[in-house]
Amino acid sequence: MGRQMKKIILIVDDDRLTLSTAQNLLGDEYKVVAVNSGRQAYKYLERHVPDLILLDINMPEISGFEVMKALQADERWRKIPVIFLTADRSVETEIECFRVGAYDFISKPFEPQIMMSRIKSTIELDGYRKDLQRRLDEKTKEMERVTIQAIMTVANTVDAKDDYTKGHSMRVAAYSEILAQRLGWSEEDIQNIYYVAMLHDVGKIGVPDAVLNKPFKLTDLEFRLIKGHTIMGAEILKDFKMFPNVSIGAKYHHERYDGKGYPEGLKGESIPLVARVIGLVDSYDAMTSNRVYRRRLNDNIVMEELEKGKGSQWDPELVDIFVALIREGALEKVWMPEDELASPIFDSEKIIGLAMGAESVLEAPTDYLTGLLSGRKGKQEITAGLRTTGGCLMVLDLDHFRRINEEHGHLVGDYVIKIASDVLREVCGQDIICRTGGDEFLYFIEGARRRDDAVVKVKEILEAFAKKQEDVELLRETQFSIGISISGVDGREFEELYERADKALYHVKQNANLRYGFYEGTGLVRTPEQSKGDLERVIKIIQNREEYQGLFQVNYDEFAHIYDFVQHMSNRSRQKTQLLLFTLFSQDGSEVKLERMEIAMQCMEQAICKSLRGVDVGTRYSSSQFLVVLMGTEKENIRVVTDRIVQNYFKLYGGKDITLTYDIAKF
Repeated sequence: MGRQMKKIILIVDDDRLTLSTAQNLLGDEYKVVAVNSGRQAYKYLERHVPDLILLDINMPEISGFEVMKALQADERWRKIPVIFLTADRSVETEIECFRVGAYDFISKPFEPQIMMSRIKSTIELDGYRKDLQRRLDEKTKEMERVTIQAIMTVANTVDAKDDYTKGHSMRVAAYSEILAQRLGWSEEDIQNIYYVAMLHDVGKIGVPDAVLNKPFKLTDLEFRLIKGHTIMGAEILKDFKMFPNVSIGAKYHHERYDGKGYPEGLKGESIPLVARVIGLVDSYDAMTSNRVYRRRLNDNIVMEELEKGKGSQWDPELVDIFVALIREGALEKVWMPEDELASPIFDSEKIIGLAMGAESVLEAPTDYLTGLLSGRKGKQEITAGLRTTGGCLMVLDLDHFRRINEEHGHLVGDYVIKIASDVLREVCGQDIICRTGGDEFLYFIEGARRRDDAVVKVKEILEAFAKKQEDVELLRETQFSIGISISGVDGREFEELYERADKALYHVKQNANLRYGFYEGTGLVRTPEQSKGDLERVIKIIQNREEYQGLFQVNYDEFAHIYDFVQHMSNRSRQKTQLLLFTLFSQDGSEVKLERMEIAMQCMEQAICKSLRGVDVGTRYSSSQFLVVLMGTEKENIRVVTDRIVQNYFKLYGGKDITLTYDIAKF
């Protein structure tokens, strides 16, 4: 390996003795460039970027503070760390140094060891900052790549619903980009409108295909359904923050310049400019594409139509600019070959019931996102199967799905759900499978009564999912956990089997080494004796970090990091930290229904949150337990805290069937 390059230090000082002294002190370890005025510093900085600037405050013509102001105002120099050199040791001068953005200051005359130490610390700190920024930039680019991929997939899914609009969203995005460039927008705004336009029709996901592809005049109800896609699109995109105006483009692209558009009848420049641009190019693509009721129009007819609608349907200034682009042939380069378009993630033939006046999502026979049976329809068919031949019921859950939604956004989350559902559809064939919630599926194998049969199918699912993970990077952040119950052994009715498969799933998710498990007749609620063992397990995980796998890794990995942070802060402030585990258990030892336990659990959480301070930290540990870290609390004071929690719990819960206990960690 070659020798590491020396860091460059620029010294700016009008005193030659100071420059000479600094060069002698620093020359062995750093490459030192010395200049004696602010003007010379500017001249050097025009062609070079040093790793650190040592800047004298009191200089003739241009003072150090003036040079610092110029550095802060220029994007090229703003991030170069600066240490002031000064013989003025007043508090006011020190405060001013930091106020204008200096990393540190060094008093004259120099104390060599102090000077070297401060310079070394500043350069190291700046190196850490640059490394963190680089990592952040890489993570941001990766998130943008995943998000953009999901946007393109969603856009093409929408276009695939209409037989005549394949590639429509991508063409509208490309036309919008060209028009924005001609309008002189910034690069950032041009990029934003591209993706805003890509999603402008996302609300059509909820419009029935029969309406979109109808070759005859629409009824009033059908037209209302079509118009509803603007409101629905805005609702879908309202929490999408990566690109500004994304929901505005979806909501207002059908407004008219004369105020006769929808959904709000906005007029003139009260229509957001982004929506005016998209509305114009959207109409252009509609006219130049084959439609269900006519062939595409040629450019001459299109330009005539645009001129007729100038000032009534569209912004007149935008029309003039856009017509000029058509005449120049600037739009001809927009070509979207069908075989290069991303495959749709939804089965458009099965998307039902999201638009105004359409069937309720809860009552629809198919799930709007995956095309699988809805939870309601799936339950009906499983119930019918249980009454005839019986079988095996599985509850499947995607681990860490909430984290995917939080880190990548809900559009990406929907993409992951759809890919997972495709895996299940591929493996399960003609068996009954439905989606019952955000990340939960039910799978029923009619006639299967043996565990071995269930295991064979489970392994097929897990192997197919692992294979799909190789192709889809996002899937590597999640995994299936599966709980299983068998009719005739674990029960006969749907509700009974579902509850027991769900209990099996609960135990699977408590063990990182398991991907599936059968119902074993174990109760849902922990006993006080079992809760002590649970807390000992938590302590062991915390103390033996080299064995850091299992519980925290499955669902509560953030809690371990929070606990480390609390411990660190506690050590710094020399305050003690206490770890407690609160557990709900049945008063008479009997099992408790899931719904009842969830009510009690929510009451316990509220009681804990109401009783603790802002510095304390807590998280769910299981469906009947809650972990709490108390900051700066002596053991003799814990009784006061816990008594308050117990009192608040019984006030909130009101019943006596589920009671509360707690255990304190002993380190």
